[in-house]
Amino acid sequence: MTSTGPAPIRVLYVEDDENLQYTLSRMLQHFGYETETASNGKEGVEKAEQWQPDVILMDIRMPIMDGIEAIKVLRANPKTAAIPIFMLSAYTDAKTRRACADADAFFSKPPNIQRIDAKIKRTLKLPEA
Repeated sequence: MTSTGPAPIRVLYVEDDENLQYTLSRMLQHFGYETETASNGKEGVEKAEQWQPDVILMDIRMPIMDGIEAIKVLRANPKTAAIPIFMLSAYTDAKTRRACADADAFFSKPPNIQRIDAKIKRTLKLPEA
């Protein structure tokens, strides 16, 4: 008889830069998270509704639908409204941060994986290592 243990925390990473998408999702997997990726806000909204992640990491500037619009759509949908969303951006000016007011956290790029891991654990009320 095998114990399966708790289900891994599911993180959806929405990022149009393929290299950053690959690198950060691999780092998250190394920290024990189950990851899915999307290349733009529209795809991210669709995956969030279908996959129901525990946390969403979202870039701001992307084609088709940017991260700010994606947050609005996610927050308006009862299936995704309560999912914590962390914004990631190379743009850290006050205007950009105000535009991300509906997000649960803001991280500048390049992201610090240890800070993201700690914030995920605090947000989901998990024990930190």
